[in-house]
Amino acid sequence: MYPLTSHHSTTFPPRFGLTQPFSGGVGLLSTCRMATALAAEPSAMPQVALVQLLDHVRSALISLMSYELQTPLSTLQIAVETLAEGETIPAQVQRRMMKVALTELKQLCSAVDVFLSYARQVWQITLEFLQAPSEPMDVVNAIFSSLPQELEQYRPWLEAPRARLSHFMQSLVKKAHATKYAFTTHQIALLEQRQRQILAIVKHELSTPLATLQICLDTVQYDQLPADDAQHSILALACSELQRLCDLVRDLELLRRLEIGQVCFRTDLVDLRSTLQTTLDSFLKQAPKNIVSNICLESPTGLSMLWADGDRLVEVITRLLENACRFTAETGEVKVKVTPQATVQNGSQSSDQMSTLQISIIDTGCGISAEQLEHVFDGFHQEEDYLQRTNGGVGIGLTICRYLVEGMGGQIWAESAGKHQGSEFCFTLPVYQDAIAITSG
Repeated sequence: MYPLTSHHSTTFPPRFGLTQPFSGGVGLLSTCRMATALAAEPSAMPQVALVQLLDHVRSALISLMSYELQTPLSTLQIAVETLAEGETIPAQVQRRMMKVALTELKQLCSAVDVFLSYARQVWQITLEFLQAPSEPMDVVNAIFSSLPQELEQYRPWLEAPRARLSHFMQSLVKKAHATKYAFTTHQIALLEQRQRQILAIVKHELSTPLATLQICLDTVQYDQLPADDAQHSILALACSELQRLCDLVRDLELLRRLEIGQVCFRTDLVDLRSTLQTTLDSFLKQAPKNIVSNICLESPTGLSMLWADGDRLVEVITRLLENACRFTAETGEVKVKVTPQATVQNGSQSSDQMSTLQISIIDTGCGISAEQLEHVFDGFHQEEDYLQRTNGGVGIGLTICRYLVEGMGGQIWAESAGKHQGSEFCFTLPVYQDAIAITSG
């Protein structure tokens, strides 16, 4: 394991690890619940080891995509935002920025195509290895030697993912030989289906805003808009799509860093009620007009201070609010509720025993089916059919929330009575007696 660092030591609760026994297809598609990072050693259970291997391969690919997309995205964003301020800059600068924007957009589209093609190639090599295990280093060499010429400049940055993958695959083969387990055709087929789903989602979430951007810039370039107001609107749309792309790449990069233990948690005493109110106010100011109209905060007075990373806590709450609003009608309701909880052991609570505060984001939205409930925090999970989705995103927001909450020493889960019956996302964070004394004093 590659532990996350913190200014305070954190004891992880026993529930970390697998949430359920692996059996058949359901278990295989359930992502391994690692406490903080990618597994350094494969599980003795073949089904779990398969999912762990997928996580390692995916992490290496996300690293590559992050390196490849960040620079052209940043340049394109600057160019488009400059164009959006057309009234304040000379026409010559506008023409220059348009040329830059179109050049960077072309590079970005090409980069996405190259990355997706390479991702499919890497996955095919991995599948062949699973179907007929061979020398691990031959497989690793095949994966990294097939790196396209367009991506060669990133080879030095791929040494760390390569080292992790090499060690894991070598350990996997040794464990498979020692325990004489094998991967069944059914297990591999399920994993292949899962990977196709991930690639389809990522392709859609990258290609759709890029296509919109191309239309926007082509329209502006050829002056097909009748008025400056219309041009301003089309550039505002381009800025919005660019932000969507930047957010996606940022989230993928954050997930990668969380998985390999590169995120530091700076825990300190946090006033939860004040943090919740500030976060909710900020969320409502930035929310679109058609968002849920009834969002409220319900918390008792005199809440104890809790140990948390304030910035990470705000991020978790914001993401859960966004998730609740995304699946709740404008006429629905979203409530943020705080409930103190005492942690009791052996029927009594000692003076130095840790207690917790539970934060719940409750909505009256579309709800979650029973068979999907246990998978909502899995990476790249989408409850809707991935070919017929009505909501955007790649399905990693809740996965990031899980990593962040667990990194702060808490637990997170979801509850729902079923489809069309709303949902409740809950997480706990620790409160210590010293913090309670500070509050009461």
